[in-house]
Parts: sequence; structure tokens; C-alpha cells
Amino acid sequence: MRSFFKNLFLKLFSKKTFKILFFVVGIIFIIFSPIVVFNVENYRLNLNEFFNLQSASKTVLTLYHVESFEGGTNSRETYLERRAGEFNKLNPNCFIVVKTLTPEELVINLDENKLPDMFSFGYGIGRYIVGFLEELEKNSNVRDDLMTYGMKNNMILAYPYILSGYCLITHENMVNSSNMSDFLLSTRYNNNEIKGVSIATNNYVNPGLALNANGLVLDENNVANFSSLYEAYVNFVNKNSVSLVGTMRDVARCKNREDNGSLSNLKYNMLPNFTDLIQYIGVVDSGSSAKMFYANEFAKYLTSNNAQNALNSYGLFSVTNEKIYESTYMSDFENVLMDEISSVNVFD
Repeated sequence: MRSFFKNLFLKLFSKKTFKILFFVVGIIFIIFSPIVVFNVENYRLNLNEFFNLQSASKTVLTLYHVESFEGGTNSRETYLERRAGEFNKLNPNCFIVVKTLTPEELVINLDENKLPDMFSFGYGIGRYIVGFLEELEKNSNVRDDLMTYGMKNNMILAYPYILSGYCLITHENMVNSSNMSDFLLSTRYNNNEIKGVSIATNNYVNPGLALNANGLVLDENNVANFSSLYEAYVNFVNKNSVSLVGTMRDVARCKNREDNGSLSNLKYNMLPNFTDLIQYIGVVDSGSSAKMFYANEFAKYLTSNNAQNALNSYGLFSVTNEKIYESTYMSDFENVLMDEISSVNVFD
């Protein structure tokens, strides 16, 4: 039996057998080697592994988001957090923390010399922070008519990155005219004298300027003044005024009330020519080259097509010349704001 296995082993591993195996292996190599040898992907350098970037020092940026006016349908803080997440995917070593502050909280932080790496802000806030901002490079994504309002002393100190506007909202059953001037007149309703228009007047919004830019003049006798946009809205939905000069947040609220039957039909007239409802992004001169580099990149990212298109989920408008809405009342409002707009300098 032992001699049988010995003879079998010698036959299997004879010189002839090795020649046959060598020939077969050679053929296989000739057929498949080009796939391996000439495959570029096998030689592509993984820079993260080569430079060990995954373990490189991390850069953490703080963004103070200061809300001085009401936005659209969803939170601007959430919008910024999601854009920060996208930016982190593009720049794995950079993390952005968004902190939402009231104007009053901002002043306290500035008094305590607690500065972020970036500010998101609107009109009425710029005057507090202008001295902390560094000059930005020209940004071709932003409309020229909007860019000028983020400049000071011929320097770009902030990019507009969110656009909104004022809308004149009117109770249809309180007016018998198509003339917008008549929408501002006081009238009698349910045997009560009610004001023509509810309006907010404070240091952060100028709805009266939006009316003036469209040839609509306010008479104090027809106006119900409030210190906040929300108070003006509440007065209007309680039918204590014929009209409201509101924001896109008010449009969303009123549309919802119409849909659920708690408000009768309303007229919506988007006001062209003027808005100060613009959110800006500015970069602080922190003294850290890494932080300032990433902060500048994120400021530019907020004006990119990807970030601007995402605004259509928030009831707000783009600062570019590209439309982001289709076939809705928001598209009609967007068309109104696509024309050249005047505003006020965010640092005044």
C-alpha cells in the first residue's frame, strides 16, 4: 500500500506535471494581469491615509446666529445646522457649532468679549459687530444689488445668504376695492371701528419703507403700531385691522389658518422694490489662520447653488439670480423679488 501512494505522488508531481501547471498559470496571468496592472484605481493615492489627515488636528468654529426678524416656514437655525453638516462632509476636520442668540444676548456676549468665528445677522445687528469682521473677497454667486448692502467703506464685510420680503395681507371681506391704497384705510367691521393696517415698528424692521417704495403712504390715523411682528400678526388675525404688513412667516401662518378654516379668504400682495429682511454671514478676524480659512469657505458655501436651493424647504428666497420655486404662490412671490431691490445697509 505504501509503495502505491509513493508511485502516485511521484506521478502527480513529476516534471511533466509541473510543466503543465506552469503553462496553465502563465496563461491565467497573461489574461488577467492587465486588469490588475493597468487599473488606475489600484494606484490612486489616498491622501487622507498618506498624510494621516483623519488624525490631524480638528478645527471647531462657533457661529452666532442672531435673529432680528421672523423667517419663513422653518427654523433658520436648523437650516444653518444642516448646511454645517454638509460642509463637514466636504471638510472632515472642520466642525461648526451654531448658537442662536437674541439681540440682547448678543450684546451681553460682546460686553464679555465672547466672540464667535462667524456671525449670522440682519439689519439692526450689523452696527454692533462691524468692528470685528474681516474683509471678504468678491462673491459672484450673490446678486450685485444685494451685495452692496453688506459693504462698509467699499469693503465687503458680509455676504447676504437669505432673502425674504414683506407681504401686504388683507381680509377680502373688509375691502370693496382692488386699489392697494384702500387696503390701508380704517373701516367699520361688526359695528366696530378697526384700523387699516397692523404694522411693527422697531430697530430691526422697516415695513413702512416697503410700503413707501410702492407708492403707499401711511396715515397715522389708520395704523395700529406694535413693537413686534408677531403682535402685529395677532392683531390682524383677530380682525382688528383690515391688513397686515407681514413677513413670509406671517404668510405661512395665514395660509395655514385659511386651510383649516379659522380665517376667511385673504388677499396676498408681495411688495417689490424694497426689503430689509436679509440675513448676512460675516467672518470674525480671530487671528487663527485655520479658523479664518474654514470660516471664509463656509461663508462662500452658504451662497453656493446647493445651499441656496435648500432654502425652498424653509419658505425663504435665494440671493442668487436662480429661481428655486416652481408653480406655487411662492414662485409668484419669488418673481416679485427677482427684480432689483433697494434696502438699507446692514451696518447702519
